[in-house]
Amino acid sequence: MESVDAIVLAGDRGPDDPLAQAARVAGKTLVPVAGEAMLSRSLRALAAWKRLGRVFLVAPLTPDYQSAAQASGLAGGRLVMIEPAASPSASVDKALAAAGSKRPLVLTTADHVLLDHQWLDLLVDDTSPADLLVGLVRHGQVMQRFPNSRRTRYRFSDQSVCGTNLFVFRSGRADAVVRRWREVEQQRKRPWRVVAMLGWVNLGRYLAGRLSLQDGFEALSTALGVAVSAHLLNDPLAAVDVDSAADLAMVESVLAEAASQC
Repeated sequence: MESVDAIVLAGDRGPDDPLAQAARVAGKTLVPVAGEAMLSRSLRALAAWKRLGRVFLVAPLTPDYQSAAQASGLAGGRLVMIEPAASPSASVDKALAAAGSKRPLVLTTADHVLLDHQWLDLLVDDTSPADLLVGLVRHGQVMQRFPNSRRTRYRFSDQSVCGTNLFVFRSGRADAVVRRWREVEQQRKRPWRVVAMLGWVNLGRYLAGRLSLQDGFEALSTALGVAVSAHLLNDPLAAVDVDSAADLAMVESVLAEAASQC
């Protein structure tokens, strides 16, 4: 089975992040989650994926981050650390250049501490002809599992979905999407502004509740000039990352529940 490389984004807001301040660490992805640094835990979960090749970790090249990365068990040529660029999109562009032309390639974030290798298998094995695959979860599933959580919701006419911070670059053509990413980096908490990339007609359909998920991705593909497709994962945990103290408590509760069942 051919190996699959991954890019992991861990270039967070540094010590000004509220979680980092509360934990007195240098950045959010160094915050302990159930006693282990967020970065170590997410990389260790990724390392458990049997198909994993190299990991291109975008994180500050400081002893704290290097130590947390090495604690994951990834070592040698499998782990390549890259200094963050000025923005997430620029950081991904930099990591893609380091990774070369090998595809498929997975992109995720270091605050995705509940990462499950089964999700990665489902995404990589998707038979869609898309250049870029976007992992999503139905909003209703997330709310059923975590009724008090706050997750960004994209409301389409046929269903509402949440993001998962999981993407698969299936061809080199998908790299062009990164250049457009800068237009929406500051808008990810405002779904209607993201959808505005599809044009005013589709934005109107979205706001009126008449734009389906499939139509939205077809319009996105046209706007970007790249085939982009959604893959709906059937696990609400895939939509959970750690952005707040409430998220941290929720994730630690999930981990404690899993540990009690072992």
